[in-house]
Amino acid sequence: MISGMLLLVTFIGLIVYCMKGGNLLVGFIATSILWCIIGWVPLHIVVTDIFQTSVENYGKTIAIIVFGAWFGRMLVDTGIAGYIIKKTVELAGDKPLITTLLLSIVCALIFTSAFGVGSVMAIGMIVLPILFSLSIDKKTALGAYLLAVSGGMYLNIAYVSQFFAVFKNVKYNDQYIQFAVIATIVHVAVMVAFILYNYSRAQKGGRARAWAASPAPEGKVSKNLRWDCMLVPFLPIIMVSFFKWQPIPSFLLGIFLGLLLTGNMGSYSLAVEKIQKTLYDGIADSGLLIGMLYSVNIFQAAAKQVSPILQNMLGGVIPTTPVVLLIAVCALAPLALFRGPLMIWGSGIALVSILQAMGVFSEMFLFALFLIPPVAIVAGACPTQSWTMWGLSYAKLEPKQYIKTNLPWAWVILIIVEIVAYVMIGNV
Repeated sequence: MISGMLLLVTFIGLIVYCMKGGNLLVGFIATSILWCIIGWVPLHIVVTDIFQTSVENYGKTIAIIVFGAWFGRMLVDTGIAGYIIKKTVELAGDKPLITTLLLSIVCALIFTSAFGVGSVMAIGMIVLPILFSLSIDKKTALGAYLLAVSGGMYLNIAYVSQFFAVFKNVKYNDQYIQFAVIATIVHVAVMVAFILYNYSRAQKGGRARAWAASPAPEGKVSKNLRWDCMLVPFLPIIMVSFFKWQPIPSFLLGIFLGLLLTGNMGSYSLAVEKIQKTLYDGIADSGLLIGMLYSVNIFQAAAKQVSPILQNMLGGVIPTTPVVLLIAVCALAPLALFRGPLMIWGSGIALVSILQAMGVFSEMFLFALFLIPPVAIVAGACPTQSWTMWGLSYAKLEPKQYIKTNLPWAWVILIIVEIVAYVMIGNV
């Protein structure tokens, strides 16, 4: 009983720490050590299973994340992403609403494969000035762009692979891809409704105006490329989905073709320079994320050791019916904000570990349940997301205004996609 109470106290402490913006890597490792002490976990298990084996076993997924970030950097640095955006703007003409809709949909498609904070920021530095110059108000422009970024994450192999650290038996297979396609369509449909509503409201209120913004990075928009380079962002998904390739060779093929079609393979020295730079930048983009994911593995291994204590303490408190738990997550979705208990890459990892320790819910159901809040709520409405903090600073928008604008729409996305996830992949 004493051990259980101490574990709950540290669990609550971790939630508070995460919601106040504490460093996740430090928080997870510190809590892991405390849980090992409270649970009287033998020292040889701590140093071998918890801090060594748990990290070693995550090597495959880390490789996918690194290659995904490398691919994302290649799309930006070769000008492919900027070229696609440029052609989209030309297609829309001088119609602000049509341009905003098309750009947002195109960005959502780009981020089905592009990955990493650097890629989001670099593409944002192209898209946001265009939207600002078209008199789209700041909250609509930034909100639409970040909803577009999150809209691509369901299909993004590198992003989804992060969850394999927690849900070891989940696979990026045909069943998941079918769900992800529908989830993406739902997300984009709500995003379109968001744009239409806020644009119409701004026009009626007379609040639309052009905002001064820095121009897009030189060479990222104006470079004239071949039309077929626009197919490169979707190559990894095509190879995995239709040709059943593994993610890493799919990313490598995309990187090679991206460099080839943009003229960066014209000479040996140019190819080596571009390969080294994009790889370096991709690893830099994902370095902190990888450290956090390693700490998640360590924390989950520690939670597994103390799971009998947690199960005895909370077995009669937490709902044991999947539908009830699904309703609770949908109703309490804002608890994913500020790294709260519904955000798995925050204090939510402790809640997931407890639910896993109970042994009541299937792994696929918990995966379906906790996949959505980081995408819909956090990536789409939370100011603590790293690229969102950059966006708020770039657009000079207050976090409260951003949450007020995006959260209702993100909440709608979560509810719909959670139900779809439960039916398609969680109810198996």
